[in-house]
Amino acid sequence: MQKVFVFFYFLLVSFISLASDKPESPSSNRTQKRFRGILEYVEYTPFDTTYFKVYVSNTRIRVDSYKENNGAVEKTLIYRLKENKVIVLKPSRKIYQLLDVNSMDKQNINGCEIILNESNYKYINGFKCIQYRVKNIRENTDITYWIPESDFPFYYEMISMKRSMLRVHKYFFMLPNYKVAFPMQTVERSLLREKKSSYKVIGFKEVALKNDIFEIPKGYTLNK
Repeated sequence: MQKVFVFFYFLLVSFISLASDKPESPSSNRTQKRFRGILEYVEYTPFDTTYFKVYVSNTRIRVDSYKENNGAVEKTLIYRLKENKVIVLKPSRKIYQLLDVNSMDKQNINGCEIILNESNYKYINGFKCIQYRVKNIRENTDITYWIPESDFPFYYEMISMKRSMLRVHKYFFMLPNYKVAFPMQTVERSLLREKKSSYKVIGFKEVALKNDIFEIPKGYTLNK
């Protein structure tokens, strides 16, 4: 009886050891992180170039957009995550609007194929970024996302609050770990590799932010 017990004991130990040696999935290597600070990115299309500055706190996000680098802000979006509200500011007219929030999440998109290449990576702003690609033959689209191994949930929280028609946003929800992923760079091409649009984060720093930058400035009126 004792020999049987010893046999099963070593069998159990061996099983546990084999289980612990099991290769980790890509998601298990991710670093938990709640980013708070400022990032800047530039978006290119065949017709336009737009610069953005994004301020991220625990419960609010502010996005300033302008046509020239460090130029005058043309539009500001303020995301109030807990209140599920999005506010649009127009500095040139000193008005603000409340946007209808239509939650956007993972959806079935016919014709999509996801390609993950863990061996293909590059460093952007000091982060090791893995290449993900989403192809759609029906829409003649091939989008490449460069995703850091760290978790940055603010991106999902932001783009999921209002329904976007941009493919880079719609296809983002096809990625694994999309709720914590954040693309440091995206490139959208046709299946023949003709470039359609791209964006890249060009500035990234963690810093404490004042609450007043997430408020409606004094003197602004509601545009109904």
